Amino acid sequence: MKRDNSNNVSVIIPTYNRCNIFYKVLKALESQTIDKYRFEVIVVDDGSTDDTAQMVRDFAINSTLNIRYFFQENKKQGAARNLGIQHAEMPIIIFIGDDIIPDTRFIESHLRFHGNLEEPYKSCVIGYTTWHKDIKVTPFMQYIGEFGHQFGYSLIEGIGPLRFNFYYTSNLLIPASLLTTLDKVFDEDFDVYGWEDIEFGYRLENIGAKLFLNRDAEAYHYHPVSVASFCRRQDNVGRASNIFLKKHPELEWFLGDKAILGNNAKQYLKAVIYKNIVNLVDNLFSIPLPHNIYKFILDTHYAKASFY
Repeated sequence: MKRDNSNNVSVIIPTYNRCNIFYKVLKALESQTIDKYRFEVIVVDDGSTDDTAQMVRDFAINSTLNIRYFFQENKKQGAARNLGIQHAEMPIIIFIGDDIIPDTRFIESHLRFHGNLEEPYKSCVIGYTTWHKDIKVTPFMQYIGEFGHQFGYSLIEGIGPLRFNFYYTSNLLIPASLLTTLDKVFDEDFDVYGWEDIEFGYRLENIGAKLFLNRDAEAYHYHPVSVASFCRRQDNVGRASNIFLKKHPELEWFLGDKAILGNNAKQYLKAVIYKNIVNLVDNLFSIPLPHNIYKFILDTHYAKASFY
């Protein structure tokens, strides 16, 4: 009897120099509650220089997972996802990150929720990503995970449809057929971290795709960050905003009016002082501070970098 593969999944994971954490991701996929024949794991190594290649090959030999490994020179995560899409063989795609460890019911929950939507053929789903229990979660990490600078789950009421800025490719289900309606998938002009997934979501929204939230499709972010390290991320996001704005000038309201950003950037030295103090308080004492302080530091770093 021929198996029905209409609800089978290609899990696509770009990775770069995170061998030890990525091993945990693969182990979690090995423990999924759905049958192994129902999903494949496509690993796209974006030019890693650590032991990622050997680890994945050794893991695949001893695993029941269907793992397919592809290597490319470092071209960033958008290009890595595109390569994974080219090789995906299943009708449903789930993107996760190489530091995102899925719950055992992760794929099962995604499929059940998506299948119950009114128009699954044009519906995408983000799952809920929270911090892993094995890492120390500071008040700052709690803030960025819930209030918009990394994820904005506490800003979401209900299940959707959601706007394009919630297309989190660290935990995203999308029908493969939807991708064929785009003139391109992930835009590889984004050669610095930031915005390529949101720009992708904006184009999907414009062709009528809908995005929903399934909080039961849970995964755990295994990536401790500090105020200082996240400000470096904001620098990259600020630079990448210029790439986004050239492609979609109509979204200046969303990316930031240049006059307002310029005024914010003038407070950069104050933000650096705040950053150093808050970084110390957060790391050593785990004292929660008002959200407007975190927001000021991060928004100012973004604004300053947007003028590079």
